[in-house]
Amino acid sequence: MNYEIIDGIMKISIPDELELNNAQDVKRFVYDQAFGKGFKYVILDFSQTHYIDSTGIGVIVALHKQALANAGAVAFVNMDQNIKNLLKITALDRVLNIFDTLEEAVRFLRL
Repeated sequence: MNYEIIDGIMKISIPDELELNNAQDVKRFVYDQAFGKGFKYVILDFSQTHYIDSTGIGVIVALHKQALANAGAVAFVNMDQNIKNLLKITALDRVLNIFDTLEEAVRFLRL
């Protein structure tokens, strides 16, 4: 996974699938590279991601909760419409910070 720092916010690119086989690796990467290094604000970029299963949804929720526990936030950007629909069906779209663009996510996290 690739990451970059934008105005003190870590942006992490999520792989093409977030599912049973890699979800825990993604979670561990975010914990180690972002939260573990003191980043309170994280952007997860889903521009390459086209599939997510229930394990992936669990990781998204866990990362969101961990950021809140650290008095921070996670923003989710560039989600494919199918993933957005899945989050809407589960009502997670009402809880998670989902944005269409990187600029919107950065603006939200800098407030």
